[in-house]
Amino acid sequence: MTPLLNHPLANGFAHLRPIRETDLAHWLDYLRSDPVRQGISWRPQTTDALREFVDATELHNPVSQVRFAIARTDDDALLGTVGLHTISKVHRSADVGYDIAPDQWGQGLATAACCAIVEWAQRQGFVRIQATLLIGNETSRRVLERAGFEHEGRLRKFRWIEGHAHDVLVYSHLPAER
Repeated sequence: MTPLLNHPLANGFAHLRPIRETDLAHWLDYLRSDPVRQGISWRPQTTDALREFVDATELHNPVSQVRFAIARTDDDALLGTVGLHTISKVHRSADVGYDIAPDQWGQGLATAACCAIVEWAQRQGFVRIQATLLIGNETSRRVLERAGFEHEGRLRKFRWIEGHAHDVLVYSHLPAER
């Protein structure tokens, strides 16, 4: 796989780069904020947990994940992250995941980052990129639809969050038919 490093996003305001140790505290802060927690199923509790997550990223491991920082072009500050998980090279599929600091919402960052990671994944030979989102997460639904994902259905009791099973909606992005 070719790396996706210092990739400019379509809006020019930000770029994708590797996640750095100096990003972890800010990342954890906004992941723990109520607006973000309401839309995600992942619940890291410490910077050590984030560090382990980043260290586990390996493109050549078929069951790994890959995650990139979304950073502001001017000062390289962390604005969010985007990546792929549940990667299956055999089936040429992966799930996209992203998070954006709440003070950066509404600027098109998530949509631009999703478009960039999908384009990159397709250049690597992936055919199906999918996303799951918690029922009621309208912001993510709009992001995915703007990025060219199509709604496929509902997965019942698919995500376990804080002691309860939650339904999710599943979306997919497939290459255009030729």
